[in-house]
Amino acid sequence: MTISQSSARRNGTEPDADTQLTVRGLCKQFGEEFCLSDIDLTVGSDEIVALLGPSGCGKTTTLRCIAGVETPDDGRIHIDGDLVFGDGHDAPPERRDVGMVYQSYAIWPHKSVYENVVFPLEHADHDVPADEYDRRVREMLELMEIGDLVDNPATDLSGGQQQRTALARSLVHDPNLLLLDEPLSNLDKELRKQMRYELQRIQHELGVSMLYVTHSQEEAFYLADRVLVMNDGGLVECGTPRQLYERPKSPFTRQFIGVRNCFSGTIHHDSEAIVHSDLVEFPLETADYVANGNETDDVTCFLRPDDITLDPAREPANGHVEVGGSVVAEGLLGEHYEVSVKCENADVELVVHTNPSREFDRGDSVRLRFQPERLQVYESDR
Repeated sequence: MTISQSSARRNGTEPDADTQLTVRGLCKQFGEEFCLSDIDLTVGSDEIVALLGPSGCGKTTTLRCIAGVETPDDGRIHIDGDLVFGDGHDAPPERRDVGMVYQSYAIWPHKSVYENVVFPLEHADHDVPADEYDRRVREMLELMEIGDLVDNPATDLSGGQQQRTALARSLVHDPNLLLLDEPLSNLDKELRKQMRYELQRIQHELGVSMLYVTHSQEEAFYLADRVLVMNDGGLVECGTPRQLYERPKSPFTRQFIGVRNCFSGTIHHDSEAIVHSDLVEFPLETADYVANGNETDDVTCFLRPDDITLDPAREPANGHVEVGGSVVAEGLLGEHYEVSVKCENADVELVVHTNPSREFDRGDSVRLRFQPERLQVYESDR
């Protein structure tokens, strides 16, 4: 669903069909400093949706309004078809039938693992009978693979064990919707990888819908069926991870989603439309061109580092665009080798990701090659 499609249904009085969560026109003002403005979103049955954006953009505020721990100024919220906010309704958190996992885990240090997990069964509205509490708690702890810690004090838990305890507690009362607020940000890199896998496994086994808040593109793209990009209190763009990676529509998304090389150009209309820039010239029809209605010949070109081949040898380009340059910086970055190249005859540096077994020195002369169809060309924003 695109943002425009979502907005077109804003005035409806009922939630969209087959959704666990429907939010329409959600607004929240915090003095003069920040405003959550006109948020529309849905989470379907058995779907993971990520809210992705920088710190302070409104992701957590949106989640807190849905959970009922923050009161919106306007809008409507339906959970599993029931109106929980709007038209004079404002259901308390314990009656919204959602699970919530906080960034800090919110594990009570004076309680055991069992006592932490059983708490929602004892204090929230749900359909689990009292004689099933013990079985349900132990079942959740086994699902989280921490069944042997059932009687341990919370103060003995590692960060990963606290995270699993928080997940067990959020799911023990069998909600259909799970809200997660930066749940992996306090874990180290290897634990984050492991917990991403575990979240997918748990979601698949339980069929629970998830709304997942994060500032990490890697987490959002790995976990989510759809990603909603947020900035400055509003939704910017919505799409599948592949759509947003390969062809983002908004300037903000293009800059926020991953590393992209960027240079400016102008379309010249001769016998065919040609993009002229200090770096390279190419026929517009060979590139991925996105018009945005500005009706200008000024364009901005984007090229992903993974789409560039780097080679010190001067071999035939074979239809690729070729640019010469010299290495100005290089080094291993995660699981790839990153090289920054100052291009010849242009005030442009291009970042290239290549095989980690490669090695270049600063000052080395290199040739960069890429297929013109890998260029993304957008009308410049006025």
